[in-house]
Amino acid sequence: MQTAAQHGAVGVLFASPRPAPASAAASRPLSTTSVLGADGKVAAARGFISGSGVNMTGTLSAAGLQALLLNAATDTARVLSSLRQGQPAPVALRGTLEANWQSTYQDFDSYNVVGKITGSDATLRNEYVVHSAHLDHLGVAAPVQGDSIYNGAHDNASGVASVLEIARLYSRLKQKPKRSILLVLQTGEELGLLGSAYFAARPTVPKTALVADVNTDMPTIIAPLLSVVPLGARHSSLAQPVEEAARYLGLTVEEDPEPDQNRFIRSDQYSFVAQGIPALHIKYGNRTPDGKNNLSEQVQKWRALTYHKPQDDINGTFDFEAGKKYVQLNFLIGYLVAQNPQRPTWNPGDFFGQRFAQQR
Repeated sequence: MQTAAQHGAVGVLFASPRPAPASAAASRPLSTTSVLGADGKVAAARGFISGSGVNMTGTLSAAGLQALLLNAATDTARVLSSLRQGQPAPVALRGTLEANWQSTYQDFDSYNVVGKITGSDATLRNEYVVHSAHLDHLGVAAPVQGDSIYNGAHDNASGVASVLEIARLYSRLKQKPKRSILLVLQTGEELGLLGSAYFAARPTVPKTALVADVNTDMPTIIAPLLSVVPLGARHSSLAQPVEEAARYLGLTVEEDPEPDQNRFIRSDQYSFVAQGIPALHIKYGNRTPDGKNNLSEQVQKWRALTYHKPQDDINGTFDFEAGKKYVQLNFLIGYLVAQNPQRPTWNPGDFFGQRFAQQR
């Protein structure tokens, strides 16, 4: 969006090379949600850039994208090959677009909730490790199997419960960690990471004092927790405390079983990354007690039936022992970072570090 705006675009179409799933075929109004700052201007948004000339955005199907590209004497294979190599693939499209729309506007209040545990070191207490989770879900929407209340028990009441338990662990320590801890429950994640985008850019402490974010979003605690995937940790020195904490708890650290899902940039930890702050998000691994090590298949089936549906409620599948171990792991990761005199750093040459380090 920023690149398009800088080159004078008046509109932007977003397209996917993959056909939309059947569940996404129903027509629904599109919306753009943003956070207004105290000055009344847009302070955070996904799909909107304040002050730009981009007046309209829309979506394009995979078939529509291919038709446009063929008319321009190229195709998705050539375009995507260039993009995957980090090279832009501009091409003049032969055609014009005329569009009109109707819109409505609504203001509403929604809050981040922030707690603080002061560190024990006279100097390091002025730096902060963030434990975060989002407190919103989808509310009341289209009924599924006769139920229209989207409870969000896994996504993300389980994440909020995890952060509250982490807070309780810190509160019971007689000797607090050297760095201070911020416990941040963020609003508007489902609307485009809005609460975390606002907080990460305008935190309640100096932004330069934030050293890391350990985010919790839908841990998917539906089976024994034997291995984990630390989304984003490999980009920074946060990989080390993850390995240490996992080893202490007898957990295996694995690579992401679904790299095509781009999960690292899809939850609140990415708002901190965009401000140059190393961050991670612990998800399930693939190990199972029977040795088949196919938990990702079980999770995919569960997700198809439950994710972003009213069926995500407390009556669903919960492995509370796995939840306990998940909390212990996230707590230990944050505690190790808070105790280390060295701040977490981006790995040399890392894409995210190079792209966002100047935001610090």
